[in-house]
Amino acid sequence: MRSQPLLGEASRRRAEEQFKTTKKVNSENTANTPSRQAEAAKTARLRALRLAKEAADKDIANRGAAAAKARRSEARRRVRRPQASTPEPK
Repeated sequence: MRSQPLLGEASRRRAEEQFKTTKKVNSENTANTPSRQAEAAKTARLRALRLAKEAADKDIANRGAAAAKARRSEARRRVRRPQASTPEPK
């Protein structure tokens, strides 16, 4: 009775190995098609553009934050208000 589960496991393992092999062969064949290569090139180009945009946005944000920090840390000058003129006694 104990041999039946072992046979089932072995056949399952063989079936999984065969499936993986078939899947690998199919993926290699489809990866080399011109349309797949064009799609991969398009995806890579779009990814590069997105990463460049994100880097530029981050740089702009960092510059803005640095400028704001510099403005806050500048020595503030106090502007003297003109003294209220007192009416001269007549």
